[in-house]
This record gives sequence, structure tokens and C-alpha cells, in this order.
Amino acid sequence: MKKGKILLSFALLCSPFWLTAAQNSGASQNSSAASSASKISSSQSSRASTASRSSTPSASNPAANSTAPQSGSAANSTLQGLDDDNLGTINVTGKADLSTTEGTGSYTTGNMSTATGLNLSIRETPQSISVISNQLLKDLSLHNAEEALSKYATGISLNNDAGGNRIVSRGFYVDNIQEDGIASSVSSSVFGPLGSSKEFTDLEFYDRVEVLRGVAGLTQSNGEPGGTINLIRKRPSDQFGFNASLSGGSWDNYRGMIDVTDAVNQSGTARARLIGILSKTGSFKDYPRNGYREGVGVSTEFDVADKTLLSAGFLWQKTVGVYDIYGVPVLDNHGNLLNLPRRSYFGSDWDRSEYKKFNAYSELSHEFSDDLKAYARLNYTDSDSMLKFGALGGANPYNGTTSHTVRYRIYDNDSKEIGFQTGLDGKFEAFGQKHDFFLNGSLSNEKLNWRETRTRDSSLASLGMNIYNWDRSRIAQPDWSSAATFKDRSSTTIKQRAISLGTRLNLTDDFHFLLGGRFSKVTYSRYYYNILRGTASHSASPSKSDFTPYAGVVWDFADNFSWYASYAEIFKPQAARDKDGKILDPVVGYNLETGVKGEFFDGALNTNVALFQIIQKNRAMSDPLNTNYSIAEGKVRSRGVDAELQGSLTENWKLFAGYTFNRSVYLKTERTSAAVDYSKGANAKRYIPKHLFKLYTNYEIPLGENRKIALGTGVRYQSKTASIYRENVAYYAAPQKAYTLWDANVGYHFDKHFSVNFAVKNITDKKYFQNTQNRVAGMNNYYGEPRNFMLTLNYTY
Repeated sequence: MKKGKILLSFALLCSPFWLTAAQNSGASQNSSAASSASKISSSQSSRASTASRSSTPSASNPAANSTAPQSGSAANSTLQGLDDDNLGTINVTGKADLSTTEGTGSYTTGNMSTATGLNLSIRETPQSISVISNQLLKDLSLHNAEEALSKYATGISLNNDAGGNRIVSRGFYVDNIQEDGIASSVSSSVFGPLGSSKEFTDLEFYDRVEVLRGVAGLTQSNGEPGGTINLIRKRPSDQFGFNASLSGGSWDNYRGMIDVTDAVNQSGTARARLIGILSKTGSFKDYPRNGYREGVGVSTEFDVADKTLLSAGFLWQKTVGVYDIYGVPVLDNHGNLLNLPRRSYFGSDWDRSEYKKFNAYSELSHEFSDDLKAYARLNYTDSDSMLKFGALGGANPYNGTTSHTVRYRIYDNDSKEIGFQTGLDGKFEAFGQKHDFFLNGSLSNEKLNWRETRTRDSSLASLGMNIYNWDRSRIAQPDWSSAATFKDRSSTTIKQRAISLGTRLNLTDDFHFLLGGRFSKVTYSRYYYNILRGTASHSASPSKSDFTPYAGVVWDFADNFSWYASYAEIFKPQAARDKDGKILDPVVGYNLETGVKGEFFDGALNTNVALFQIIQKNRAMSDPLNTNYSIAEGKVRSRGVDAELQGSLTENWKLFAGYTFNRSVYLKTERTSAAVDYSKGANAKRYIPKHLFKLYTNYEIPLGENRKIALGTGVRYQSKTASIYRENVAYYAAPQKAYTLWDANVGYHFDKHFSVNFAVKNITDKKYFQNTQNRVAGMNNYYGEPRNFMLTLNYTY
């Protein structure tokens, strides 16, 4: 932890200097601006960000408010919803950035570009999109992206795969994640969670999380059709802001955070922001040790010319903990539930996991006019992980002996990726109307390395224990350098090139067409080495190119309502081969969607109801005439309904609610199996709930000047889930019944600087298992978190 502590100590030492500098700067420039310096300008969308320096709209700086024309329906609500106890403002340079959520106190956003590449409001976008705002993250003390998505993003669930989480949307894994619009592969989609070198960055570094449900065909290649996630970074301000918080909670979880921003020159044309975190992470499981996370991020902006903005930054994060790969057994030989304690952990004293990430990024943008902007973005990420464990790999719970014994493994993984994107976006006039367009080109190069070292398993009998008298100290760490160890290495390179073009044609004030397409070229190359045997193999797929069209229509049929429909495609190359040795054609996904969106209170509240259907075809399936070969004839259909309400009902009442019904079926029999039902018409995703309902509401009670109480309540319901295995197989695990979880929080704002928040999750202490694709009686069963709390003290200047 030394490196992280040094960086955070530097941040703490700098904060008094920045505080003094801000006070002096405020005195020399504008005393009223100094009194309102508790706001950070967070230009959140990289396309919507402007090329000039930011100003802070506030009661003590009315000029900033008056210079912002109310362009876009969300402008009024965004500017009126500022929360004095959050670091954040709107970026105002003659027009407002309506995307920002930090400092607005809102549960929604004005604009997003994740779905179409065009910076449109939620109502203007003909697909299902959601946002997890900065305020919602604060209210519920959420720092983990996977937790935030599974709890408070409509239609999103998690599948625990070998101890690691996979994000699921509309029946498909999300295998591409964006940061400020630049996509990269989820490495668990290449090697599985054990081979993944990546983890999500702590949410403290982001303004918001944008979610697209359905095909991201205009903004991504090489993906599944379920959707994508876009994490939008916080950005610096030209006015001083300081925020620090301390948290403590269940299972010895402790956390400290510092966030500082200011102009670094007298004119404010150069700005910087520093964010640091340090946490101790405990668990309800009986792990051999607590973990920790440390991270630091620096972002800068420079007005290199009147209409030209250069931004750059870096982030470093390290997370250390324990990896629970196999979970617990659940049934005895008679099919009775064991009800093992939730703290149960069948591992060793030396189990350990470690993830490290370094990310550097930059963007150069220039506004030629109000109607034309050019930009270029560069993103580089270097990730490493190490998983080491000696863990129970399966048990016969009836007598406590093992069928698969204790397994010893080390996974040492790394990845390097670089992404570049450049393009134009703007407006043009035709037929008496203004229309929107974008054109961009992107390229990326990812190299992912996976290394496994393993030794022979040990029986529990030889260790003198079973699951009822587990003693992890008896599991000795093997000599990993021994010649008897098995060592495997694999390296995969993914190269992508793409050109995207899209336009929004405003045929009338109320009728809009969205048309576009993306031409993509994807190349895979994989090497595999068996070190023990001294063998190697290489497989390289020829470059796969495809054009994926996009079409959408939006009709504003009433003041507050719009009907929309859209069609989008995406493709993903695959490695399976046919009887002639040829690689199969790419898997192709199609998304059809129609719905009605509502926008109320000048965009402060958004609603959406959607019907959707996704067809995924060309799936590799067993060749019935040629054993050990595949044919590209598999087909799956996912259908469902989405409904969402998100935003503010009144000035003091915020609400998020989302419901999803989704069912996926095989349209063709993909293979014959006694254990798994792959037949036509069968449920293709038994481990995903058909029904998901999520709600969170927060109400503020004013108590006087700058004092208030905030009361919040959340509920999550999901229907029954099961593993992929048939009920009649010997190792079948009982389904997880439907369950409901309740959360709550209460906050108190002492004044405009100090606040406290107390959050409780799983209030009723519901006992349940996480969704898992391959749950069996003896392993791969993972308890969800019991009731837990977090108390957070926050100071804002």
C-alpha cells in the first residue's frame, strides 16, 4: 500500500495550499465568487463539453446563470436543482452542458450519447437508456459499479461466474464497457473471470453511469446485443472546490476520500482536479484477512485557444482481497438444504487476490462554430491481476467428504489496450429545419494474457477435515516452482477498426428520423502454450468486416410524450470451425424496440415504457453430421418489456423505479444433452430472472437555512432463478426462490459544509443465493450480503 499512501498523503498536503490559493484568488477576482466556491464544474459528456473555461451558476454568481440559454428541455431543472452539499456545477460557456449530474441533486440527466453517438436527451433517443446519477450514488454510499448496476439500473442483473460477476442485460452478457465513450472488451468475456486482468474503477472518479439496454450498434463493434455501460469521468473546474469524507460500516469496512479542484493560473484557463481514495474492505465471509483499495486520479484541462480545449488525466488503482471461487455446497444426498452459515468460506490461509490498473487519457476538441465541433480522444489502460487459492472444489455434503477435493491454483493475468477516436459532430440546415449529425473513426488494439499454474489436488481425508470441521491452516501452500506443477499460457490480441456515421433528421418540429451505420473490421489472434508438455498452438481468425445499420423514429405526439421505434444490429466474430476447418461466420444480433417516453417538469422527470425483441443468430452449435465440428445455425430470441421512471417529482422528492420482464428461448435445438436442455423452445437463460423490479425514493425535509433531513427507501424484487442444469440430474441444485430486498438511508445536513448519511442494505436480513449459471449441489453457490450498514461523514467547502 506504500505507493497509494504516498499519493494520498501528497493530496492531503496539497489541500491546504489549494484552500489558501482559492481564498486569495477569490479575494482578488470576485468576493461573491469566493463565497460560492463550494461547487465543482464537472463537464460530464465529452461530446457536450465546451472549449472554454467553466463558470459556476449559483445564488452568489447570477451572471453564470444568466449567460446560459435554456437550450434543451432539462436546462431549467438542472440549474434549479443544485445541491449545496455536493461538489458539482453546470459547465456554462454560453450554453449549458446538460449531461452533468454532479451537484445537481438530480436522479436523471439532460443528455446522453451512449446509444446513438448523438448528444440527445433521454426523450429524443429511440432506445431504452438510463443513468445512475452522482446523487443516487451518494445517497446509497455506492462505490462498486457492479453493485450499483445490479441494484439501481433497470433490467440489469449479475451472474456470479466462478466467483466473478458478469453483467447481464436483456438476456445477454455485457462484454464491452465504455469510459467517456471509448469502448474496451470485458476481459472475462475472453478468458472468463479467472482469466480477467480487469476490474471496475471505483465510482468516486465518475460523475455518472450511463446504461443502454439493447444493441449499441452505432457506438460499438464485436459485442453481444444486450447493451453497454458508459462510465463518465468527473472533470475539473476553474473555481475552488474541496470535498472530503470518512466512512465506516459492517465487517470492518472503512473508507476515506478527498476531492480537490481549482484553476491553476490567474485567468482560469488551466484547471486541475485530484481525487484520492483509501479503503479497508471487510466481508461477511470468514476470509483469512481483510482487503483494501487505494486509488488516485488527476484530471486537467487547458484552454489552448479561444475555442480549443485540451484535457488529459491519469488514474491508478489497486485492490487487494480474497477470491471465493467455488462458494458453498447447498444440498445433501437426499436433496435437503444444508443451510450452512453465510460466513462459510472453504479456502486456505494464503488465499489472495490483487488487481492493479493504470489509465491515461486525453482529448483535444475545437469548436469551429456553434454548429460544428471536431475532437480526438486517446485512451490507454494497463491492467494486472493475480488470483491465488487453495479451495474446496466440490463436496458430498451428506458425509462431508469431497468428490473434487481441494484445488490449488494461481492465475496471473495482464492486459494492455489503447483506443483512439476522432470525429466531427454538429448541425446542418436543410428544408427549413436544423438537423444533427456525427461522423467518427475509431481504432483499438488490446492484448490480453492469461497464465495458470496448478498442482495436484488434495483429498480432504488426507488433510483430516471436512466441511463441518474446516481448518484452513491445514492447507499448505505448494511449491509453485516445482517441476510437477502444470503451467498454461494463453495470449489473445483483438484489433478493431470502425467508421460510424449518424444523423437526426428533423422533418418537422415533432417528427424525427435517426439514420446511421457503422462499418467495422475485427481481427482475433490467440496463442496457447502448455509449458509442462512443451506444446504450443496458434489460432488466428481472418479479419471479419461488417456493416451494421441503425434506424429510429421519434414522434412527439403530445407536449410531454413521444412515441419511438428503432432497429439496430451488432456482430461478434467467433472461433468455432466447421468440418472444412473454416471459422464460422460472426454471430449477429438484431434489436427491435418500440415504446413511449415521457418528459415532465422541464426534463426533471423522465419516464419510459418499451417493448423489445432481440434475435441472435449464427450461434455455434454442434454439427449433427460431423462430431467435434460446429455449424453457425444456432438462434436465440429474447423478448420483454421495460418500464422506468427517473427524476424529481417535486423539488424535495426524487424517485427511481424500473421494471423488466424478459424471457429468452432457443429457436433451434442447439445440441443434445442429458444435463442441459438446449432444445427448441426451451428457456435459454434459466439463471436470469424473468421479472426484475427496482425502486428507490428520497425525500428531503427542510429544517431551516442550509439544514435538512433526507429520508430514503429502496426495494428490489426478482423472480425465481435456477442453474442451467435439468432438475433430473444428480448434481442439480435447488432453484433460488423469488425474493425481495429492502434498503434505506437517512441523511442530515448540519449546514452547507457538513453532512452525515447512514445507509442500511438488506434491512430484513434476507438469506438468498446470487444468480449463477452453473450452480450444482456441491459447489458454485454464493450467498448474497446479509444486512449491513455504512455511516458517512462529509465535508464540502
